Amino acid sequence: MVESAWGWLIVAYLFLAGAGSGAFIAAVACDLLAPDWSKALARAGSLAAGPLVAVGTVCLVLDLDAGLWEPWRQIYLVNNLSSMITWGVLILALFIPIALLYAAALNEITFVGRIASKYTLYLGGVGSFLAVSTAAYTGVLIAVVNGVPFWNTPLMPLLFMASAMSTGLAVAMIGAAVIDIRTIKTLSNFALGHVIFLAVEAVVLMMFVFMSLTRSTEAAMSASMLISGVLSPYFWVLVVVLGILIPFVLSIVEYYEYGEMPKSLVVGADLLVLLGGMSLRALIIFSGTPPQVV
Repeated sequence: MVESAWGWLIVAYLFLAGAGSGAFIAAVACDLLAPDWSKALARAGSLAAGPLVAVGTVCLVLDLDAGLWEPWRQIYLVNNLSSMITWGVLILALFIPIALLYAAALNEITFVGRIASKYTLYLGGVGSFLAVSTAAYTGVLIAVVNGVPFWNTPLMPLLFMASAMSTGLAVAMIGAAVIDIRTIKTLSNFALGHVIFLAVEAVVLMMFVFMSLTRSTEAAMSASMLISGVLSPYFWVLVVVLGILIPFVLSIVEYYEYGEMPKSLVVGADLLVLLGGMSLRALIIFSGTPPQVV
């Protein structure tokens, strides 16, 4: 297996930022579209969004050589507006406080939340735009790396966006079950979201892998590593079967059973979605093959 220049800190950032931004979008959608019977899910998604993205951002900063030993050098990350890294830092810097303020408003945490609750609609609108930008940026960050042909495709942001929506919804649903287990029947209404997002993720993933087989020698090597090489057991088991196929089937059953499915299977499906989302990002990072020097 080719050694990747990026490690688990980047994988953690990609996963946490995607899941956090997806959880925020799920929270806003639930609060706007079904405020009465989805309050627990909206509260859970809002509470998880900011902290998840914040922790992910710390992982991103620490992955930089100067991130730990010379933190003052991070100021140089925002002085080049032609750089995708600069735009990413700005998006994260705006999204995290807005996500935290939205959570305080939706849950009326302290006097700040009670004041901000008057502006929940505006915070949700601006935050949703930044959440979409954050989720897409996790894919753009590696798609612009020309040195790894496998990553260098416009499908990467689409793949990470679909995964962010499914993992974010999973975070919100698990949190809702913790906040109020009685809402387990209500969660069945949102199982359809898993069906849609997982289906989109599966289609984009299939296109991404099979198109990589014809793009370049290095991209084909990376794709082959996933589907038939050293990483294939992890790809087929963790991503395809456990991360997509089983949650997809369980979500269909959950939707039609409407609260009759055992709680363990409801939460288990969401946990599998999170496992698949983390595994997907790890395998994409660790399968990246740089151009061969002749």
